[in-house]
Amino acid sequence: MACDSDSGGERIGAALRWHALPSGFCLALLAQAALAAPEPLPSRAPPAASFARACTIALPEPAPLFAAAPAEPAASGEDEAEEDSDDADEDEDDDEDPPERGLVLPGSATCLAISGTVSAGLQRDSIRGSRLGPPAPPDATSFPVSAAFRIATSHELASGLRIGTAFGFTIYGPVDGSSETTIDEATILVGPWTFGLDSSRFSFWTGDEFIFSTRVPSRTVGLIALEVPLTESWTATLALEDPALGNTASTAPVPSGRRIPDAVGRLVYEQGGWTVHGALALREIPGTPARFGRAGILGATYETTLLGRTGSLTAQMAGAIDGAPYIGSQLDARTVSRVLLPSDATRGFSALVSARYEWTDELASNAYLSRYWLEVPLPGQIRGDIRIDRFAANLVWTPVEGFKAGIESSLAWAKIALSGREIPVGLAGRQISTQIFVERSF
Repeated sequence: MACDSDSGGERIGAALRWHALPSGFCLALLAQAALAAPEPLPSRAPPAASFARACTIALPEPAPLFAAAPAEPAASGEDEAEEDSDDADEDEDDDEDPPERGLVLPGSATCLAISGTVSAGLQRDSIRGSRLGPPAPPDATSFPVSAAFRIATSHELASGLRIGTAFGFTIYGPVDGSSETTIDEATILVGPWTFGLDSSRFSFWTGDEFIFSTRVPSRTVGLIALEVPLTESWTATLALEDPALGNTASTAPVPSGRRIPDAVGRLVYEQGGWTVHGALALREIPGTPARFGRAGILGATYETTLLGRTGSLTAQMAGAIDGAPYIGSQLDARTVSRVLLPSDATRGFSALVSARYEWTDELASNAYLSRYWLEVPLPGQIRGDIRIDRFAANLVWTPVEGFKAGIESSLAWAKIALSGREIPVGLAGRQISTQIFVERSF
């Protein structure tokens, strides 16, 4: 006889048929043991340890003013398959541009993210002076170094309103024995509103694919901006901007005595592989009489797949009357700021074409061609003239995420004809620069 705790139907039935007395005895023993066992005490879970949690910096996403009507249900399985395919493609696109990751610290509901980029390189400059300007300096070799850091936070209130902050600065390596630190961003985001120091909402192409973007201070302004999505594809922005509060090291001089800030209106379209940007700007020029400068820009980027690899093409054109700070690249604006006066009347335009192609998952190349032209009427002469043409190309190797190395070469022709103005050495003429660089992001 064996007392077994197995309660399978077949085994119990067989036991009752053939061994009725012994089986009943075993069942009685099991029942008595069950009654005699004390009831288990309710268990208490140990207090959960408080650790930092991973999070992502989420920007405010207000609902579009003119939301599209809900789509009708799919009529067939084929339509559902197409929708699933579209959703998969959108997910892949989202993965290509992941949100900024951070941590929620213990006892806090705010997501904090710290990121940065350190860049170093070897640069060779060869300058040939203009016949109208001072003699060119000798060829020079330098070792440019820069480090950029950014601290961002995101917090969602109980009402659903999202608040974010961002602070970024860049430290540039010693040049002529001294270093330079600039503030690139200091903003507060409250829903669709942005307050603080940031890049102008007028700008479109910033040259992030080229190493010179880490070598030249960014063009920043003090602003109050309202960004409103009109539909799923269209977004409108209205901003009041003050260049005097931003980084004036890389922008044209700002006239003193201004009573109102610059006004900027922008409209952006994003759909599929297209991004189209259009903006208008209006600025006050103090004087007797006072006048208003104006500027406009139209730019577009198209991303596509060519021969199985990703590529993109960008083009933009900007024009301005008494609005020189709004046209040209960061390099152009920095050059012009060294020869113009705040009271100068100006009229000009800038144009640019840029292309990118990814040869492999690790190797990509970029190139751009630009022209900057500015007419400056001066007393005692027919006109002053500033003309800058640039071409640059690079080859970038990215073996792992967060690290890249490459080589970049640029060629610039600058013609500056301003009678009675002192032209700094090396500003006008032809300049060839070649850089070998490495960059680490975290």
